[in-house]
Amino acid sequence: MPLKIKIFLWYLKRKVVLTKDNKLKRGWKGETKCSFCDMAETIQHLFLECHVAKGLWNSLFLAFNIKPPKDISHMFGSWLRSFPPSLRNQIIVGVAALCWAIWLSRNDVVFSKTTTNSFSQLIFRGTYWIRLWSQLSKEKEGRQMKEACHLLEVLMLEVFGKRWWRHLKRIKT
Repeated sequence: MPLKIKIFLWYLKRKVVLTKDNKLKRGWKGETKCSFCDMAETIQHLFLECHVAKGLWNSLFLAFNIKPPKDISHMFGSWLRSFPPSLRNQIIVGVAALCWAIWLSRNDVVFSKTTTNSFSQLIFRGTYWIRLWSQLSKEKEGRQMKEACHLLEVLMLEVFGKRWWRHLKRIKT
């Protein structure tokens, strides 16, 4: 992974990513609501509890039977250690990419006033980063990460694509 992503993960693990609650502790006087919902924006909420994050983690559960971590400490502790050592690097890359996708999407909403339509956008953004960073891995690990991305994307399109399509058709008529 690139150095800035390693630093981002280090900040996330230390719970010092500049979410709105952490900015508030530094004297910031802005809106404290999550960019995706009306709850207070904390690290725990943004990356694990928000409906957007939950959708992302539930998709991982559907695709790979990976149960979501309970909190950030759990993510970097016993949750990560629960995977076989041969898979940990791939899991770290995947988690980093998905958390990075959440963070970038959140920042797009905050600074560029864009909207994130669904957690499926986050998944496709995350799989983009996984594929990109998989090029820095050993050949076998990189191939496995790309295959996992493909599986996750196909699942998203199969399970959610048809439902969202029908939903959009109803809105237009």
